Amino acid sequence: MLADFSSWPEWFPHLKRAGGAPWVTGGKFEMVLGFGPVSVPVVCGIEELRVGEFVRWVGRGWGITGDHSYRIETKHPGFTRVTSHEELRGVGTMLITSAIKARIDDAVHESMASFKRVAEARPRA
Repeated sequence: MLADFSSWPEWFPHLKRAGGAPWVTGGKFEMVLGFGPVSVPVVCGIEELRVGEFVRWVGRGWGITGDHSYRIETKHPGFTRVTSHEELRGVGTMLITSAIKARIDDAVHESMASFKRVAEARPRA
C-alpha cells in the first residue's frame, strides 16, 4: 500500500496528491499537503528501501526537512505491525508552535489508524 500512491488519499490526512518515479532507492516523488487554503509541495527522495520491511524518505519544503520512515513487521500470518517515525529539522521548524506540533501528532495518529483500516479492508493475497 505504501508504494501505491493512488491509495495515499484514503489514509493520509491533509494529502492533496502524490506521485512520482518508481518506488526504488534513489527514486523521487512529490506530495502536496493541504492545510486549509495553503498547499505545501514537498519533494521526497527514497533513501532506504527493503521491500515489505522498511522504507525511509527525506522530503523538503518551506525550510523544513522531514525524515520519515515506515517499518513493517509481520509477527505471524494475519498480524502485521507498521511503525511510523518522523523527524523534522531546519529553519522552518522554528515556526512550529506547540499547537501545530499537537496537530501534526494528531494527523500522524489519524493516518496510522486510517492505514490500518484501509489495509484490513483490502482482499488478502
